[in-house]
Amino acid sequence: MDPQWKPPDDYPYPPPPAYGPPGYTWAPPPQGPQWVPPPPGPSVVWAVLLWVLAVFSGVGVLVGGVIAYAGFTSNSYFDSYGVTTTATVTDLQVFTDTATVEFTTEDGTPATAEIVWLTDPPAVGDEVEITYDPYDPSWAIEAGSDSDAVMGFVFAAFAAAALAVALGAVVGAILVHRARGKARRRNATW
Repeated sequence: MDPQWKPPDDYPYPPPPAYGPPGYTWAPPPQGPQWVPPPPGPSVVWAVLLWVLAVFSGVGVLVGGVIAYAGFTSNSYFDSYGVTTTATVTDLQVFTDTATVEFTTEDGTPATAEIVWLTDPPAVGDEVEITYDPYDPSWAIEAGSDSDAVMGFVFAAFAAAALAVALGAVVGAILVHRARGKARRRNATW
C-alpha cells in the first residue's frame, strides 16, 4: 500500500496541546478569574456634561425670561402712555427693514426715531402712524403694532424650552449618579 500524503505539523496552524490520554485533544480550560465583576456603571463624563447642560439651560431660562418680561412691559407701557402721531419716512434700510421717521411731538418739538417694520416697510416720503414715548421720543413703534408682545411670546417660549431642557438634564444627571452609586455598591461586594 502506498503511503498517504500527510500535512506538515504546522499546517494550517499548530495543533493545540494535548490534554488527557494520547490521541485525545481538547482545548485547555480558561485561565484567570472565573467571575468577572459587573461593569462600573455609566461614565462620570455623562454626569458632568448633563450638569453643564443644566447650568447653561438655566442661564437660557433667565435670559429668555428677562427679555420676555421686557417685551411684555414695553408693549403695556406703549399702550398706557404712548402718544400716537403722524410721521414722515426719511430713510429706509432695506436689508433690516428699519425706517427712520421724523415727526413733531405733542409739545411741538421735532424728533427722529428708527422703527423696525414687521410688515411691508413704507417707502421714503410716505406718512405713517407711529406711537412714541413722550419722555423719550426717539423710542417709537408702528402704531397699533404688538411687536414687543410678539417678542415677549417668542422669548417666553424659548425660556419654557430651556426650562424643559434644564429639568431633563438635572434628572438625567441624577439618574447617572444613582446608577454609578449602585454599580459601585454592587462592585464592593465582589
